[in-house]
Amino acid sequence: MEFIAPSKQAKAELIIKKSRFIGHVFPAFSEEEAINHIESVKQQHPDATHNVYAYSVGVGSFAEKASDDGEPRGTAGYPVLEVIKKRNLQNVVCVVTRYFGGIKLGASGLVRAYSNAASSALDKAGVAVYRYHDLVKATVDYDRFGKVQRELETAMAVIHDTSFAEKVTIECFVLPELTQAIKSLIEDITAGQGVVTVSQGKYLPVRQLQGN
Repeated sequence: MEFIAPSKQAKAELIIKKSRFIGHVFPAFSEEEAINHIESVKQQHPDATHNVYAYSVGVGSFAEKASDDGEPRGTAGYPVLEVIKKRNLQNVVCVVTRYFGGIKLGASGLVRAYSNAASSALDKAGVAVYRYHDLVKATVDYDRFGKVQRELETAMAVIHDTSFAEKVTIECFVLPELTQAIKSLIEDITAGQGVVTVSQGKYLPVRQLQGN
C-alpha cells in the first residue's frame, strides 16, 4: 500500500491584518504521534491566542479530527482539514498558531487566513509517495561488511544504523518484495555465517512529487 504525505516537517508564517499566523506541518502515522506534535507546538507557543489543528492519520482505517481552539465554529480547524483533503494527503497533522493583532477578520477572513497558512506550510514541506518497508537487521564479520553494505546500497535499502562490536550489525529498511532476496544475498556473501532477522518496519518516502 502507498499513500501521499508531507516529505518533511515544515513551517510558514503569514501576517494578515496584524495577526500572525504560523502554519506547522508534520508527517504523522498514528493519532498518538499527531497529538504529540500538536502538544509540542502548543508548548512552543504557550501565549498564542489560538493553536488550531487538523489531522488525518492511519493506514487502512483513518482517523480525522479538526479543532477550532476557540475560534468561531467551522472557521479554523475544518478549513485546515479541507486543505489536507483537497491535496489527497494522508498521515499528516497541521497546526496553525495565531497571535491576534487586534483586528477582527470575520468568518470568511478567518477561513481564508487559516487555509492560506496551512497551504503555505504544506507547500514548504513538499509531498512524497510513502511505502511500507521491513526492518532488516544483519550481523556479519568485519571482512564481509564492506561487500554487504555495497550490495544493500545497490538494492536501494535505506541504511538506518550500523554498530561495530565483535561483529558489525547493520539495520536497514527494505521494501517487502525485496526482503527475501536481500536475506539470501547476505547469506550468500557471508557463506551462511551472517545472522539476518526481519521485524516490524515503518513507512518511508520512496518518490518525491511536484505540484501537489
